[in-house]
Amino acid sequence: METRSLALFFFLIPCFLFSENALPTGLVAAEVVEVKENRRLVLVLAEPHSREIEVRTGPGDHANATVGRRLRGELIQLGGEPFLQNVWPDDPRALGTIRNIGRQLHRETLERGRRAFRDIRETWPRFALFDQHGDLFLSESLRGQYVMINFIFSRCLDPVMCPAATERMRLTQELARERGIDNLHFVSITLDPDYDTPGILRAYADGREIDLANFSFLTGPADIIEDLKTQMGIISRPDPTEIFQHTMSTTLVDPVGRIFFRIPGSSWTPEAFIRQLERHRDASAVQ
Repeated sequence: METRSLALFFFLIPCFLFSENALPTGLVAAEVVEVKENRRLVLVLAEPHSREIEVRTGPGDHANATVGRRLRGELIQLGGEPFLQNVWPDDPRALGTIRNIGRQLHRETLERGRRAFRDIRETWPRFALFDQHGDLFLSESLRGQYVMINFIFSRCLDPVMCPAATERMRLTQELARERGIDNLHFVSITLDPDYDTPGILRAYADGREIDLANFSFLTGPADIIEDLKTQMGIISRPDPTEIFQHTMSTTLVDPVGRIFFRIPGSSWTPEAFIRQLERHRDASAVQ
C-alpha cells in the first residue's frame, strides 16, 4: 500500500505542474505591456491567471494595441501558438457610458412606438458606441459638423450592398475634400456586432485604404444597435447563406443634428450627397 501511494504521489506532481503552467484558454482579461512586430502582443493576464504571456492577434487588434490598454477577448490555440480573438476594450467607464445612453435610447424607441423611425427634419438619435480604434464614440461629439451615416457589416459579400456602399462613402470623402468641405464626418455602424469588434472594423477600413481622420466605424452591444436600426429605418435578419439580409439607407445630418437628406439602397452617387450638403450649407448661410 505504501509503495502504491508513493507512486501515485510522484505521478501527480508533474500533472499538477503541467496544469499550473498550461496556457489558459477561453475568455480572458488582460493588460498590454508590450507591442511587438508580426502581430504579437505581450499581455499580463488578470486574475485568476495572473501571468505574462505572448500572443498573436489580428491586424486590426494589433494596430489598436497600446501599452497600458486593458482588453478582454478569447484566447485560443491557433497553429500551435496562443491567439487572441474577439477583442474588446475593457474600460468600465466607457462601457458604463455606452450602457447608460443605450438605456435612454431604448426608452425613446419604446415611447415613440410606431413613430420610432426618424424622418426628414427630425433629429438623429443620441447614442454611444466604440469606434474602430476601441475608443468611446459619442454622437454629440459631431455637433457642429455634417454627418453622413449608413449601416454595413464586414462579412457582407454581396458586391452591390455593403462593399459598394463603403466604396461610395470613401469616394464621397474624397469628393468632399476636393470641394473644400472640411466639416463632414462619415459614420458606418455595423449590423453584425457579435463579429465586428473594433479590431475587425479597423482591419476592414485599413484594407480599403479609408482615411479615418473623419470616418468612424462603430460597434457595441447588439441591443443598442437594434434600437439605432429601428430609429434610422434599417431592417435586417439572419440568413444562413448571406449571414444577414438587410435594407440599406444613407442619411445626411446637419450640424445641429437634424436629418435633411436620405437615399435608400446603395445605388447612389457621391455627387448627389455633396450637392445636397452644399445646397443646405448655402441656404443656412443666408438665413
